[in-house]
Amino acid sequence: MSFIVELSLIAGLLAIDDRAGWQSLLAQPVFAGSLVGLVVGEFQVGVAVGLVLEIIWLSILPMRGQRRPDQVAGAVVGAGTAGLLLRLTADPRILLITAVGILVGLIVGEVTGRLLSPFNRFQNVVLGRVDLRNSSRIASGLLGLQLASLVYIFLVEGLLVFTFLSLSLNVTEWLTGAVSLVGSQGWLRLLPIIGAASLIHLYWQHSLKRVLVMFTVLTVLVLWIT
Repeated sequence: MSFIVELSLIAGLLAIDDRAGWQSLLAQPVFAGSLVGLVVGEFQVGVAVGLVLEIIWLSILPMRGQRRPDQVAGAVVGAGTAGLLLRLTADPRILLITAVGILVGLIVGEVTGRLLSPFNRFQNVVLGRVDLRNSSRIASGLLGLQLASLVYIFLVEGLLVFTFLSLSLNVTEWLTGAVSLVGSQGWLRLLPIIGAASLIHLYWQHSLKRVLVMFTVLTVLVLWIT
């Protein structure tokens, strides 16, 4: 429970950095996953989960009405789930645990991204109703609004991560315990496919389709000849 609380606090701080702070790179999945790995004591797994989530989410841009996943919650819950499973269960199947963490991160990122929409709308409505026309109170009013917004972002993100991380640990602990060692080796064959699909999704643009298809055909031919 102490780890879950710590990771929830970290998620709240990273959410402030991502949405209302100085917007450093710490909120990016690869760095957030690495930070979670350091806290949990499973740095390599945290980096692996964060790196894959970073590659997948690089192709999603918040434009034309497209909703961006909650990268902070996804990275913290995904890396936290994988790291805590390894730490608390001593499961030797590192590859399987890492894959489970990536899957959990993707799901949580999408779900929390949708759940944050009404919270963001509520925040915007409240801020829009504040009257700052009195010049003597503009400075203090703006400072108070900023502090209130930071606290609101911190609490919402922290509560979401606390809820989903607690749920994820219970579900994944049961799931990984029910999976046999032989069946988990199938991830070795799926990982290259997932990697190739992520790269295709990243570069699947109208101007690059022909180049992508051409290099795919050339790669298959070279592999077949050798």
